[in-house]
Amino acid sequence: MSPETIQLDGQQVDYQLKRSSRRTIGFVVSETGLAVTAPRHVPRREVEAALHRKSDWILKKLAKWAERPSAPELEFVDGERLPWLGGERELRVQREGVRTRVVETGGEIVVRVDPELSGELLKTTVRNGLVRFYKREGLKLMQPLTEQHARFFRREVRKVIVREQKSRWGSCASDATIRLNWRLMGFPHDVINYVCSHEAAHLVHANHSRAFWETVEKACPDWRIQREYLKTNSYVHVYF
Repeated sequence: MSPETIQLDGQQVDYQLKRSSRRTIGFVVSETGLAVTAPRHVPRREVEAALHRKSDWILKKLAKWAERPSAPELEFVDGERLPWLGGERELRVQREGVRTRVVETGGEIVVRVDPELSGELLKTTVRNGLVRFYKREGLKLMQPLTEQHARFFRREVRKVIVREQKSRWGSCASDATIRLNWRLMGFPHDVINYVCSHEAAHLVHANHSRAFWETVEKACPDWRIQREYLKTNSYVHVYF
């Protein structure tokens, strides 16, 4: 992707331009801003002309994202609230032991850390422990869900991996490996189920064609509701 800038109705708009093998110019507005995907052979002037044609839609979408409250920034200290399966859990930081350990108990997520740690090292240690915990618990939940959907589609998953992903909730590789974002553990179970069914459906259709969405709907009839929730509430559930 390359960073670009354009004036739309007197307003400067930054966007990321990606070239691909697709046949048409596509636009996505999200919490990260405007992304444009264009065919490799299309000249810049045609991309800019398409942006001007879509300017009303683009500016409205950007304004809606700008109105959303900023996600809280965690300090990873005792008593903070963590996103967990559509709700929250209280973070308890206990200064005991040497090895960092994280468990969920009694509605709390407890991180036990070396009592000698302090400052930024303590903060980083707590965060890293939480990320490992979210990945571990995410795999426990999402691997069976994904495999269940794959069986429903009469397909087989080679492997399910839960990891850090900056711009995707999930992906399905050509070798049938499905990767899911650990931050999904902040969302309600129904949203997670939708993402798992979405990626499993890519085992049948490696695209987002009408046939693909019809396949998703067989396993997740309310996929539209869950997809919209994922789009509009990401800033609430994802903030570390």
